[in-house]
Amino acid sequence: MANTEKHVIVTGASSGIGRAAAVELSNQGYNVHLIGRNRERLAKVQAETLRDGVQSQTYRLELTDKDAVQQVFDEIYSKTRRIDGLVNSAGIFNTTDVLDYDDQSWKEIMDVNFYGTLYPSLALLPKLFDQGFGSIVNVTSIDAFDGILDYDAYSASKGAVTSLTKTLALEGASKNVRVNAVVPGITDTEMTHERLLENIEKYRKKVPMQRPAKASEVAKPIAFLISDDASYITGQSLHVNGGWRLA
Repeated sequence: MANTEKHVIVTGASSGIGRAAAVELSNQGYNVHLIGRNRERLAKVQAETLRDGVQSQTYRLELTDKDAVQQVFDEIYSKTRRIDGLVNSAGIFNTTDVLDYDDQSWKEIMDVNFYGTLYPSLALLPKLFDQGFGSIVNVTSIDAFDGILDYDAYSASKGAVTSLTKTLALEGASKNVRVNAVVPGITDTEMTHERLLENIEKYRKKVPMQRPAKASEVAKPIAFLISDDASYITGQSLHVNGGWRLA
């Protein structure tokens, strides 16, 4: 008998947009597999995503370790025998200035933001191709499109993820596997909260809706792109930014 339970993997699930996406997907009936670095935070999110008919599992994992990522994804699939979606939400946001270039800072950001998206995708895609369905949603950033002073490496890393999204979409299209990106603007999360408070008036002038997004407002478009409601959407970058680029 075919497995009709739906399963989704969420990286960066211990906080921010990843946590909100995991909660939203569990609300919609998906069994969620939560991946992150912090066991205590993952346990809290697990408690938020357990409900009648929905299971939630946690995995502490360094996404920059390609072999470890493959091992964990193989383990998940061997238990579930199907994966409906992957949300690549893990990321870091550090200050870098191209004129003060530092190898280590750039490498850390590229490793987490780009390879932390690439390795989970590579680990899962063959399985999605074999089963003949599935959806990947990458969380990028408005900074991939407009650039941002003092965050050169972050902007570059998210630009790389945006390009990767299109390439993987082409790879998967004939196999009924969709790959899209959600592009947040200013979003109030643990990672951005301090910077947001320091620049709130500037952002209000920049964003026509005059406020930052809640993480839950980014999570709902993610869940839409994972779902069958988006069955003819692939290779797209869905901007969730309060009208940022209109201003």
